[in-house]
Amino acid sequence: MNVKKKILIIGINFFPEPTGIGKYSSEMAFSFADKGLDVSVITAYPYYPDWKVFNGYSNRGYSREVIRNVKVTRCPFYVPTQLTGLKRMLQDFSFFMSALVCLSGKMIKREKFDMVFVASPSFMSGFAGLFYRMFHRHTKFVYHIHDLQVDAAEELGMIKSGILLKILKWAEGLILKNADWVSTISKGMQAKIASKPVKIKRQYLFPNWVDFGNIHKKEPSLSIISALGFPMDKKLCLYSGAVGEKQGLELILEIAEKAVISLPGLVFVIAGSGPYAEVLKQQAVSRKITNLYFISLQPIEIFNELLNYAFLHMVIQKEKAGDLLLPSKLTNILAVEGLAIITASPGTSLYNIVDENKVGIVVPPDNTEAFWQKLEKLYKEPGMAVELKRNAGQYAEKYLEKNTIINDFLDTVVFEKDNYAGKA
Repeated sequence: MNVKKKILIIGINFFPEPTGIGKYSSEMAFSFADKGLDVSVITAYPYYPDWKVFNGYSNRGYSREVIRNVKVTRCPFYVPTQLTGLKRMLQDFSFFMSALVCLSGKMIKREKFDMVFVASPSFMSGFAGLFYRMFHRHTKFVYHIHDLQVDAAEELGMIKSGILLKILKWAEGLILKNADWVSTISKGMQAKIASKPVKIKRQYLFPNWVDFGNIHKKEPSLSIISALGFPMDKKLCLYSGAVGEKQGLELILEIAEKAVISLPGLVFVIAGSGPYAEVLKQQAVSRKITNLYFISLQPIEIFNELLNYAFLHMVIQKEKAGDLLLPSKLTNILAVEGLAIITASPGTSLYNIVDENKVGIVVPPDNTEAFWQKLEKLYKEPGMAVELKRNAGQYAEKYLEKNTIINDFLDTVVFEKDNYAGKA
């Protein structure tokens, strides 16, 4: 890679957010910089998954910093204390407007970029990429979709207005048909995007990855685990990640409630934060569920210990989520050869990946009884987990290594070394 390319990344989430889109955008940016590219970022102040601006950041005005040779500009934006469809839209719009001001400033200064990479959500950020392209026709515009935000809002009932949904779909289509590349994280989402009534120039499969330097199989430190505050004489069932309505985590409360009497050797932990975490805590207290613990998201070194210690990992989402999102937490579970029960419907990317590669156990979403039956069997017949865990590790090593995935993206999309026409 002898040509020094100038890359601009636009997205509401970035370092130091520990999970979700911010984690992947920042790891990608840092990798680009490590490989000699000139990388700039327009982002918001860190807020996810707590939905409040992190300590040490003020969210007042713009600020600039350089992190690992990446030039980062942070924009002020609205952070709702209670999540509704309308407030999420207001947040997205506030970031888009402040990012547009920042981008306009760069354009006035005649900063030119070879590629503008926009991470969605927020899907509105795609218009910033289009705006830049209006004045720089030779700049490559890549629109990368982690969640199909408009589809999810419709499927999960977050937006009720038919007129508003039509407007949002039209706006999304405008971005999709004008992007040089539309990338996403799963084949199911790629097919969903391809089925939209707009002509897309080129698609690319750019999956989430694992940084094996941070997440890897090891013998867990019992002293570190015990400091987290839950019983060490019981097997741990873990959910770690964002705590929101789209996950359907009420299922964990139901399973834990059944296990108090039927499987007393189990303890359940939800490691995460967000506005919905308090709702679940209150429900657990009112139902007197004594084997369920709530902890915050852990620093990466402790998180790796926790991943390796857990007897079972729970990857849960609602049925209507379908192929609109793919839980990134699964990649870390596979990397440590973790045993997982995953809720997914047949035909979705999540279901196909797990079922075809035998890397976990799939049960229907929103089905407490099906989940309970598999959990009970795993607890009573631990030997059945051996092959699943081995397959998980092999899959992660083959398909999820960070440098391989990012290098492929650079070769194919950034440098277009093989005159690539579309990757399925």
